[in-house]
Amino acid sequence: MVRRLSELYGMDIYTASGKYVGRVEDVVLNLERGEVMRLSLRSFKGDITADDGKRILQDETIGYNEVQSVGDIILCQKDIRREA
Repeated sequence: MVRRLSELYGMDIYTASGKYVGRVEDVVLNLERGEVMRLSLRSFKGDITADDGKRILQDETIGYNEVQSVGDIILCQKDIRREA
């Protein structure tokens, strides 16, 4: 699936069963490979500590490999809020 990175920001994320997960606030990239790695439900901008960043990565991001479809919304395999 090919999308502009800027199109992902602000998109709503739902599970395949239709449950709302959140909204894309930030995107984690692998610059060496030119790939999206994770979609974050919380922005990394502003005054966040290293511990905050680790927690966000663990608890408030979805691996792009979990994304099933990107259209008007993003469909993912699971609700990370229940997994955390």
